[in-house]
Amino acid sequence: MDAGRRMFLEALVPAAALTAGATIAGHAQALQSQQPGRQPPALPPASPPDDFPKVDKKVLLKDNQKQIQQDVQRLYTLASELKDEVSKTDSTSVLSLALVRKAEEIEKLAKQIKNLARD
Repeated sequence: MDAGRRMFLEALVPAAALTAGATIAGHAQALQSQQPGRQPPALPPASPPDDFPKVDKKVLLKDNQKQIQQDVQRLYTLASELKDEVSKTDSTSVLSLALVRKAEEIEKLAKQIKNLARD
């Protein structure tokens, strides 16, 4: 590279860096001066409207209990069907797709029962 170009670039790079730094600092300072200590407005605490119907916990628990009983009965039926299918199939060589789907349905139902029991 030409010696004149090299000297020009060596002088230009530090000057460009200083200019960029000063510009960024100036913008940051301008932003701070425009909004001194500005904070987002505080939201009021969330409260349900007065006309919102109150939910009776006893009714909710009773409904959950009925749902749990129905789901457990369905779970028992599915588990029995799965047990029968497993005993009919030779699972060492082939795993039936229906068997896998039934197991997934049992898993889903068990999670649903667990979530209802937590509520």
